[in-house]
Amino acid sequence: MLRLFTALSLLLALFAGITPADSPRRPVNLSQSRQSAAATQITSFAELKALAAATAKNEFQPRAEPPTALSQMSYEQYRDIQYRPEKAVWWKDGLPFWLETFHRGFVQRDRVSLYTNEKGVSHEVPFSSRNFLYRTPIAEKVVRDSGHAGIKIAGRFPGQGDGQEMLTFLGSSYFRGRSADTVYGASARGLAVDIALNRDEEFPFFKSFWVQRPKPDDEQLSILALMDSRSVSGAYQFTLTPGTTETTVDVKCSLYFRSLPEKIGVAPLTSMWMWGDGLMGPPLDNRPAVHDSDGLLIQTENDGWTWRAFARQSYPSVSQFRVDKLAGFGVLQRNRAFYHFDDHNAQYHNRPSVWVRPKRGWENGVVELLELPGAHEGIDNIGVYWIPDQKPTLDTPLDLDYQVSFFPGDRSDQTEVARATYFDVQRQDGLIAMDIRFAGDVMARRSDGTVDVDVTTVRGEVISASADRTDTGDWIAHVLLRPTEDAPVELGVTLVDASTDAKQKLSERFVYLCPATEPTFEYPQVYTRKE
Repeated sequence: MLRLFTALSLLLALFAGITPADSPRRPVNLSQSRQSAAATQITSFAELKALAAATAKNEFQPRAEPPTALSQMSYEQYRDIQYRPEKAVWWKDGLPFWLETFHRGFVQRDRVSLYTNEKGVSHEVPFSSRNFLYRTPIAEKVVRDSGHAGIKIAGRFPGQGDGQEMLTFLGSSYFRGRSADTVYGASARGLAVDIALNRDEEFPFFKSFWVQRPKPDDEQLSILALMDSRSVSGAYQFTLTPGTTETTVDVKCSLYFRSLPEKIGVAPLTSMWMWGDGLMGPPLDNRPAVHDSDGLLIQTENDGWTWRAFARQSYPSVSQFRVDKLAGFGVLQRNRAFYHFDDHNAQYHNRPSVWVRPKRGWENGVVELLELPGAHEGIDNIGVYWIPDQKPTLDTPLDLDYQVSFFPGDRSDQTEVARATYFDVQRQDGLIAMDIRFAGDVMARRSDGTVDVDVTTVRGEVISASADRTDTGDWIAHVLLRPTEDAPVELGVTLVDASTDAKQKLSERFVYLCPATEPTFEYPQVYTRKE
């Protein structure tokens, strides 16, 4: 899927485990000339932190614009430039991982420096047009020294003989991974700065990478990256552990601020939701659903679970969820049935869920959800990130330690409560009728009359609420609402035990932002033309 990162900034412009820092091994006080030389020899996270700290003390250097021949490429022309797999770094060395690069062009304007580390020495990986296959006449216009736009990690998943892509870094601070059981889908980012404000977002970008040469029996790969932007420089250490079912990326970072932004989004995730449960698609597109993820899941340290099903308004929407002790959050693709999407090419049923788990717990903050209208399925319109109450400072680095995992379907550890697996919205005579299906072993054992529905609303009046057991053991909550304002109703639904006064929770908390009338969209011709 094409990621048009600048679209987020343009749309927003139109609408209004913190841990002690390790001691660096090298001095932080570097001059700009010495810093440039030192940047070619970074073999440890401590050295990278020293470089990031020194970078933040210097004036920010904006990214240079790419040559016209690159920036004016069409999507089709850029797509026809492909890396030659046999040119990959370490391809011929019989190692568990190898390294490919992305070509600059189209919207991929950033130029990144790339090094490999071996035996304590950094070696530059120069750009070469001979590493690429140019399938169109655009090759005659390509600049010989176009430069790397990003990197791609490939290798063999456990128990599999053929090599496959595992992790990519491409554009700003974006990265995305996959397990052997999934394809690429939702992405992660290094950091979000001033996101979802009434002005252009600041996009930090990875400018240099150092990839550690693996040993023949290594099951992990280490990647160092230097991030920079107008207000912050950052040192990142990524540890990739590929898996058949779950691939994990452990992230350590130290952030050094030149100036203090109004808002930072920690461990941001981006995804796409066009239509699905709660919203019909365009009349001439027969696919029941089009999305990379169908909702946001939040876990607190006391095992509280909140599921916010994605929605799509005709304007940018921001929702916040206050959390005292965050155990994890992520964008999930719960529905993995092919018939739910009916798309052989996009394989939305195989898109991964992406989960962020703080290593030491994050306290006192909010998980913020940004939902944009979205032009089409090729542009991400969902953003999720953690906003800590503790603000960064200029004199102390912000150190973070967390894990990002990519896996199919649901969280395997969410077993004590039922999950919302489907919902339907009907509107008639000024009322909203919602049916939410909950599934799980805890519900399958319940008998009729033992389940109540706890409902909370904002800008809505509850007319009735009940729950019925289905033949399969699932339960369906029926909620009838009357909107009280000319704005979407915020709905929260939880199934509780009716047999005791304690009203013990039997399900996660289902949350949804439901407009009183179904929003309408002008879809591009690709969705509305007749074949």
